Amino acid sequence: MASAIQHIMKIDLLLGSDIGSWTLDCIPVHQIEQVITLDEALAERARALSLKTILGNANSATYVPARIGFSVHYPAILNPHLITKYQKIYNLHPGYLPWGRGYYPIFWALWEETPAGATLHEITASVDEGPIVAQIQVQYNGNDTGGSLFQRVREAEENLFLEYLPQIIEGKSIPTHPQPTGGTCHLKKEFYELKLQAEWEKLSSEDLLRLVRALTFPGHSGLEITLGEERFELRLNALTRA
Repeated sequence: MASAIQHIMKIDLLLGSDIGSWTLDCIPVHQIEQVITLDEALAERARALSLKTILGNANSATYVPARIGFSVHYPAILNPHLITKYQKIYNLHPGYLPWGRGYYPIFWALWEETPAGATLHEITASVDEGPIVAQIQVQYNGNDTGGSLFQRVREAEENLFLEYLPQIIEGKSIPTHPQPTGGTCHLKKEFYELKLQAEWEKLSSEDLLRLVRALTFPGHSGLEITLGEERFELRLNALTRA
């Protein structure tokens, strides 16, 4: 019994978005060293579980890291100095690396017609370029929107998390492999330039429809365009079948 307990370690959780809340439901609190988040609602949730909680940027926060860290949609890029404080730090990414590095990989997969999926990888100094632990490719078709593909990618992320969490908490050595060459990488500003300033009049009907599909996501505006002096948004709404 004592031997089994000895191998269970506490890990740091760097969390963001609604999947961060899901993560807190999946890990027993006695296996969490601390939670670092930029999200006030997540911080409040973690404190309600009596967890040590840091609300702020992990790069500038003062804390003693655990041996292992796990980033789940944490929105800030970690600097090399912080990364080296961890023995290992993992990231759950909603893209099929090396495609979809950077921001909004689900949008870029649909718009650029590149592979989509979820990847569990080690964090290194180069953003989203760390060795891969495991990944799941998610297929899509011409009927998918950003929202519908997001749901399937989220399921893939959750499956990866649940499969590898026990090994991470037990401190096991998890095999990895380098990422293939190539892939894609995009900045946040590239996404907003397309969303807000696309020269949509110059697009073919096929490309325009694909861009609208990729930008159709519940809770967010679609492709924003200007007609005359007014702004409009283009998005797809499914019709209810009788």
